Amino acid sequence: MTTLEFLASPHRLDFHQIVLVTGGTGTYSIDSTRFECRAGSLLWTRPNQVIQSAPQPDMDADLIMFTEAFPLRMNAHMGMLDDVLRPSHWQLSETELAELRRYLDLLREEFERPDQGLGEDLLKHLLAVVLLHIDQMCRTHHDDPAAHDALSNDSGELFLRFRRELDSSFRTTRRVEDYAAALNCTTRALSRACRAVAGTSTKDLVDSRVALEARRLLVHTDLPIGAVARQLGFTEVTNFTKFFIRRVNMTPGAFRRDHKVRNQP
Repeated sequence: MTTLEFLASPHRLDFHQIVLVTGGTGTYSIDSTRFECRAGSLLWTRPNQVIQSAPQPDMDADLIMFTEAFPLRMNAHMGMLDDVLRPSHWQLSETELAELRRYLDLLREEFERPDQGLGEDLLKHLLAVVLLHIDQMCRTHHDDPAAHDALSNDSGELFLRFRRELDSSFRTTRRVEDYAAALNCTTRALSRACRAVAGTSTKDLVDSRVALEARRLLVHTDLPIGAVARQLGFTEVTNFTKFFIRRVNMTPGAFRRDHKVRNQP
């Protein structure tokens, strides 16, 4: 398989990848959502997201790749940017693109410099600056300022704990009561936190995470639909199909066929 064939086929990464397109055009798909890219397109792929790409010959981009363990610990805002249910694509203005490239140039210079003993620490701090700058820019593109205010109080902390619990438990339970019990809080308190930060219900976030994984498995694997259903905790395929139609507005089989057609390079 050639490099272009690999990029065009659905695959997962086990690390973070940030792509900043600096010239040319191409397409990039994250978890079955396809983006048309041009200069200023910024894409953040988190671990285990399913991606495909079809860069044109004239496309240039800066790439940053790092594992979950590498960056410095940062505040709750960065925890939100690392949330797989948050946006993964932004289109930057010319001014924003130029500003971000200045930070990337510093990171690149340090990466290429011979290590004199503090290289890893310097890279961690410079990466933190880049990530915080991206976070600051992207909040102005998509996010509700009230949600960021909520992140600084108890609701924000509870919400981030819920998101971590959701990522580890969505295959075994979709019951809000189970998540509240695991977090040692009431369902009402959990609901308030989800409404304050994400603007939606706890149940909607749970179902969104299950639907996201369903889409990934349908695109990334050839598992029979019954096996996909079992991996996500459904005992009956019919119940999974009803759930998928409610969340995605098509059957699992139709989604798999449609995605394979739409994402042909």
